[in-house]
Amino acid sequence: MQATKGRLRQIMATGAVAVATLFCTTDDAWAYYIGPSYFRIDGLAGGALDPAHKDWVRAEANYWTARPSLREIRGITGKYSGLKFTGPRAPKSGASMLAVSVDKASPALAGLMQLCRSGKVLPQVIFSESADLARHPQEHGPRPANVPAFYEYRLSGVHLTCPVVAGAPEQAFGLKFDEITWLNFTPQPKPIEITAEPAKLFPAPRSGTSRQFVISWFAPISDSRPDQCARMNPKPTQADYYALMSPARAAEQRALLADKGGANTILLPFRGPDEMNVTMMPGIVADPGFTEPQVDVVRGFNLDGNDGTGAVPASTRPHRNYVSPDGEKGIDNQLFTVQGCIEGWRRSGFLPMIGNELRRAGGLSILVEIAGIDDPRNDDDVAVTILYSTDAMRKDGTSKIILPDYTFRVNDSPEYSQDFARFRARIVDGVIRTEPLDKIYMHEGPATTWSLSSARMRLEIQPDGTLKAQLGGYRDIRDYLGAAFFRSSDYENTIGFQSPGLYNAVKRAADGMKDPVTGEFTGISAAYEMEGIPAFIPPRQQKKLIAGLDIRETVGKTR
Repeated sequence: MQATKGRLRQIMATGAVAVATLFCTTDDAWAYYIGPSYFRIDGLAGGALDPAHKDWVRAEANYWTARPSLREIRGITGKYSGLKFTGPRAPKSGASMLAVSVDKASPALAGLMQLCRSGKVLPQVIFSESADLARHPQEHGPRPANVPAFYEYRLSGVHLTCPVVAGAPEQAFGLKFDEITWLNFTPQPKPIEITAEPAKLFPAPRSGTSRQFVISWFAPISDSRPDQCARMNPKPTQADYYALMSPARAAEQRALLADKGGANTILLPFRGPDEMNVTMMPGIVADPGFTEPQVDVVRGFNLDGNDGTGAVPASTRPHRNYVSPDGEKGIDNQLFTVQGCIEGWRRSGFLPMIGNELRRAGGLSILVEIAGIDDPRNDDDVAVTILYSTDAMRKDGTSKIILPDYTFRVNDSPEYSQDFARFRARIVDGVIRTEPLDKIYMHEGPATTWSLSSARMRLEIQPDGTLKAQLGGYRDIRDYLGAAFFRSSDYENTIGFQSPGLYNAVKRAADGMKDPVTGEFTGISAAYEMEGIPAFIPPRQQKKLIAGLDIRETVGKTR
């Protein structure tokens, strides 16, 4: 354990952010999200298509206050339950500012710019933001019945600012208001505790044998070959920080920061026009460009049924198709396209290494069970189940090798049991392929949870008894970007990207989950790699699980 902790300290020390900064917590957290919010100004046709906000002005991102502090990261130092729902972080009353970005193709843009340049003070602006998108990204579970789908506020005495950046895909607006009134929700002093029901699993085949594994490695597939990138994507520079400042302001800041080593990760986000935050509104500056890997062979899945030769399905945006290592065409893995030239997301990069080290050091264990194996080579009816355990993996004396054949109790907490997932599958020539599930939620750790739509798996039990598997589907780009940016320039510097470049790259790469109203694509095809070590589930729990029954009464009775 001490060796692992030492390794984690070494990993963190090599990053651009000190450990104290990276894992600090604060109650004064900023509130923002990437995704649509809406505002209404009397007499202005906004053109929004959302049925609940018809003809309002749509914004692509937003945040509250002029200089919001860094949002807290949860679940690092101890047990953390994500079964909470944090209310909005908008100011409770008084004067403040709301920053929004509006697509420059918006039909409302001309009218907004005219209002802004007139200097007219608006009597009121009604603003509406999604409760789910405004929620802290490390929370998970259903929205409580008393929380509206969209929070609404009245901003009174609003003065608009609108700094223009040539080449930026979105226009920044500052809404400086004298008073805010919450219209449909009451400010909450702390997150709302919520509950969830266990997942309802269909019965697995009772015949044959079952194999269980604890996952020793789990990460996005970001590697095809060592030379896949002409160069890696860069971090933001000091020059980026000063680029949009007036000469006088830049000189003032350089003098102020001269003995401090320049702009740190707290200041770097505020490199937008009027020193707005570009990690919260990444579309308000010109796209700095983005390096993508140049390879043809990539692991993943054909999610859309198109091999790249026929007409692209209407539900899919045309995109580059890869070929799998075994020759299958039409592989959809646009997340690889985005992450393949970001150092910190490669297999040896910061995030996969620290995430897996934390898991191996006693964090949340992911379990995979393959049930109903009558023939290990060919079988038409097996079931693959993803489960979770808070029992720690056991390691040898080197702290590097996970020991096989230990028993892991399946955790029955609603936090995890709501997301147990079971796939129908078949085995062909020793390869297990599942049918897709509409949506699953993956817990990478005690405080990292995300959804995957049209999810499916490919698994192979190796000759030495270990497991190699892939998990694929579509990630919601709004959730993905919110998680990527919520630690602001800390993540830009430790992972290695510029938020505006990543934001535009993800929006271009989105190839699935087409919105039926707007026609935009909100999902990005993705694939993850898994490696597993043979393990066991307590027999009484396994019998319940095979039958598709609730296991709560068995927890704590078997080991």
